[in-house]
Amino acid sequence: MDMNKKKLLQVWQELNEQLFRFVYAKIKDSETSKDIVQDVFIKVFTNIDSLKDQDKIVSWIYQITRNEIVTYFRKNKISIPEDKNLSHQPEEKDLTSEFSQCIEPMIDLLPEIYKEALLLSEIKNISQKELAAQLGISYSTAKSRVQRGRKKLKDLLLQCCKISTDAYGNITEYDLIAHRNNSDNSC
Repeated sequence: MDMNKKKLLQVWQELNEQLFRFVYAKIKDSETSKDIVQDVFIKVFTNIDSLKDQDKIVSWIYQITRNEIVTYFRKNKISIPEDKNLSHQPEEKDLTSEFSQCIEPMIDLLPEIYKEALLLSEIKNISQKELAAQLGISYSTAKSRVQRGRKKLKDLLLQCCKISTDAYGNITEYDLIAHRNNSDNSC
């Protein structure tokens, strides 16, 4: 496998869920959205050698995704709703991925029950039902721990960072507010 396709597979793994959410926001049907994302993957993988500037791979994938959404609407004779703006273009620099590297150290600062719940559900991607079984707690308790953990994490992050997001929840800008003068080095 050549370098372009290896890089593509890595980028695809990073973008797959984000692309699904992007498509689902326009289509509002989970199975159709999955099908469209799969079609995008096939087109991207088949045509990767035609991409001239490898640094623009994310933009290129989003353009193919937008085209597939338009094709879906045309093929099904559905007019594109005005509120389904297809011109969304992600930042060339993926700040969401960049910022996500700061999350795990912040999770470590949470009380143990929330830390454990978030590491398992958000970092290791196990379902909340699996979390409940693994921790020997009820499903509602697991859901509650994850939600409370997310809130506590958000509060920690907002203490040290100013975060701006777009309509899709992608980080568009973040700035360190100030280092706190304490020993936990959380910011």
